[in-house]
Amino acid sequence: MSNSRLAGLNRRNFNRLIAGTGAAATLAPRFGGVAHASPSASPFGQEITRADKFGLNEAFKAMRFGARSGAGWTRWTVQWNNVQPNAPKSLFDAGLNDHYFRDNRGQSILDAQIAAGLKVAFMVLGTPEWAAQTPGLKIGTSVPRGLYTPTLVGDAPNPENPWAVFMYNLAKVYGNQCEWFEIWNEVEIPTSGSNAVYNTWAGTPADYYQLVKVASEAARSGHPNAKIVTSPYSYFKDVEEGKGQTLPFWDAFSAAVRAGGAQVFDAVALNLYRNPHDLWDRAWGGVPELDQRVDRVGFRKRLADMGAAGKQLWLTEINAMPYDDAVPGWNVNAQNDGFRIRMDEQASYVWQAHALASAAGWDKIFFQALQDDPYPVPDELWGLVRYNGDSTNDDASRARPAYAAYQGAAQLLGNAERTELLVRVRPDLQLGKWRQYASRWKWGVHAVMAQTGDTRAYVIWNGTPRALNVNITSRLGSEAKVYNKVGVQQSVGDPYNVSIPGATRHFELFGGDPVNYFYVGGDPMIVVEHGVPADAPVSIQNFITKSQREDSLSDPDAGPAGDLDDRTWAQPRREDANVIGVLS
Repeated sequence: MSNSRLAGLNRRNFNRLIAGTGAAATLAPRFGGVAHASPSASPFGQEITRADKFGLNEAFKAMRFGARSGAGWTRWTVQWNNVQPNAPKSLFDAGLNDHYFRDNRGQSILDAQIAAGLKVAFMVLGTPEWAAQTPGLKIGTSVPRGLYTPTLVGDAPNPENPWAVFMYNLAKVYGNQCEWFEIWNEVEIPTSGSNAVYNTWAGTPADYYQLVKVASEAARSGHPNAKIVTSPYSYFKDVEEGKGQTLPFWDAFSAAVRAGGAQVFDAVALNLYRNPHDLWDRAWGGVPELDQRVDRVGFRKRLADMGAAGKQLWLTEINAMPYDDAVPGWNVNAQNDGFRIRMDEQASYVWQAHALASAAGWDKIFFQALQDDPYPVPDELWGLVRYNGDSTNDDASRARPAYAAYQGAAQLLGNAERTELLVRVRPDLQLGKWRQYASRWKWGVHAVMAQTGDTRAYVIWNGTPRALNVNITSRLGSEAKVYNKVGVQQSVGDPYNVSIPGATRHFELFGGDPVNYFYVGGDPMIVVEHGVPADAPVSIQNFITKSQREDSLSDPDAGPAGDLDDRTWAQPRREDANVIGVLS
């Protein structure tokens, strides 16, 4: 769709132009309790363990839910202008406001999170006015003064470089509790135009590279285990700025990395919302026929092209936000704007997004966020749980269906030693203009296999409008159980013959998605099999395995079309009939 239609959308809407009307809810969209969403539950037949690949942002705000979520990580925003509101008096005075890291009882929030089993990543941003190169800008956005002076003088941070002094002391004081430091947030959002309200950085991409370089040198000097993550990148905002043909900020940052070296960071982070398919495509790229040229290249290749091959790739914000919850100050009817989805569909999204991201090989996957912002909320219902001002409150009725889905995904995907994506391709995949939507258009049905020890889980969902059966080849001597997305075991005669409902979440705005494309699939079914050898092959009838590599309509993964015959599909719209006649 045309990028010119993006103007005026808020940041979460253009982080994929997708939404629409929803499927019939299997869990009532109300403010009350949700079955199997209790933070003390152990859904999906296993005890909750920490998922080393999965995180929940700002978990300290609802610590008891965070502790029982299965997440192994949390992200915590550290605002430089609040942690160091005044210039340090000397190099012997760190000048850090320790109260920032403590609750109203004086207890360490960091210690509480670590005691709950969570690893913490700091997201550091916000230049204080006393350290600003250009005072008077939007608070926190100025390039720090002295940024281009040496980071260190001998073994000490350079007092003429306030950013170096701050990062050195932050790592020195808190490095034993937090080793990972994300540097700023969404720095590519410009100071003017759509989404300027979210602008955090007034400098150039070259200035940002210098910010990362200084942070790296200073933090590693303050603590030898300090690791640096680049600013979480709002990919689709940069796509908008480059009209789908270039990535203005990323391209300039990449040039700075090639010139100065990638040794200054350990991981690259992206923020991607709403469409689970994006989590595969942004890692590995889409087919050469894609409408927007920049979408054809994945970030594994982008890292290699700028000399950063092998660096970690993090997803620091994912979510598809619901509209249908009557929380205080939230008008359900008004918020059904064509971008948001139902709470029930959000639970499906949690499974589908984490499954595809795991199969795509992202190193860390953070959900934004554990808890809603205080009510009345300004723009989104962010949380897996509803807001409560008491961080120790564990009232189970606060949990949305997506919380139980997250618990299950963390248990069955978050420590997987082996993952595979299998797809059942559409019979019309070679036709006409729909090539611009591949690979998401190619994949009619999805199955992600995740193996941890001798436990094998299959997350299976339908991207077509008609219910289908999926047949998994069983293993001799193994046993399997089938669960729905919130952990209710299903009574089925054959756990290896699974019925999956059709999908309904189709984007209708701006001309809409292709006919029969659904960006959030139907309810996933989860098959959990025990006693499976780690190297046992995966076989699902009429599915082919999708490799981790750049995509192509002609690559071997396209395979045979399988048995999705014409009767599988709803009738196309009249204007599409001449293009996808195979469906008619």
